[in-house]
Amino acid sequence: MTTTETTAFGLGEQELRERLQRELIAAMRTEGDAPTVHALAHSIARILEEDHLRMAEQLEQAGVKLH
Repeated sequence: MTTTETTAFGLGEQELRERLQRELIAAMRTEGDAPTVHALAHSIARILEEDHLRMAEQLEQAGVKLH
């Protein structure tokens, strides 16, 4: 009998939402507590970067060489 283990690739949906919420709150505070487009764009870009770093780490752990 074989067992199959599944792991989320990158950040999971719940984790993405939670991190985006925290990032957006922090960015809005920097912008004077205003929900600006800049704060939103900054938050999304930061979370995408974290997601890509997590995926790269997971790929490397699986033996995939990245350049």
